[in-house]
Amino acid sequence: MDAIAYFLSRLIEIYVFIVIANVFLSWIVLASRNLTIHKIYTLTSQLVDPLLQPIRNIIRPITGNLGIDFSPMVLIFLLIILENLLIP
Repeated sequence: MDAIAYFLSRLIEIYVFIVIANVFLSWIVLASRNLTIHKIYTLTSQLVDPLLQPIRNIIRPITGNLGIDFSPMVLIFLLIILENLLIP
């Protein structure tokens, strides 16, 4: 059981890094014409958006049109909580 929890914990850590990479790429992709950056951003978005969209649906009415997306921070916070529950 400990091996499964450890494996899931590592997967969560990798996913957190993917979320962070997606945030940074979202800033870079607008100013870049590099196709590789666009492809990496598309890939990370496909991995991250399914979990971010429900959070965005909840947060968007609260934040209004501030232009700042807090959903990645909320997702990372929730993932850290989940990871801490797996390995005490």
